[in-house]
Amino acid sequence: MDPEVGAILDNIVKALTALGVIATAISSFANRRKLNTMNDQIITAAVAAGVAASAAAKAAHNTNVIVAKADEVKAQLAEVRDAVKNGEPDRR
Repeated sequence: MDPEVGAILDNIVKALTALGVIATAISSFANRRKLNTMNDQIITAAVAAGVAASAAAKAAHNTNVIVAKADEVKAQLAEVRDAVKNGEPDRR
């Protein structure tokens, strides 16, 4: 084989290898950006879940307070009903 043809083929192989390395680097960079975007989305979702959990805990507490107040009112109504039933005078 002619030495010049061999050198040309060698240069072509080197150029193709360099293009492969560049393509791999670009793909790696794109994948890294995708992973960073996914990480940001996961962090955002985790923060939103934490906020929702906090709101749910507050709502549960408020529900317990409302139920306790309703029980108090129910007991007071029962006392009034008994007082009226027993003919006790109005204490207003």
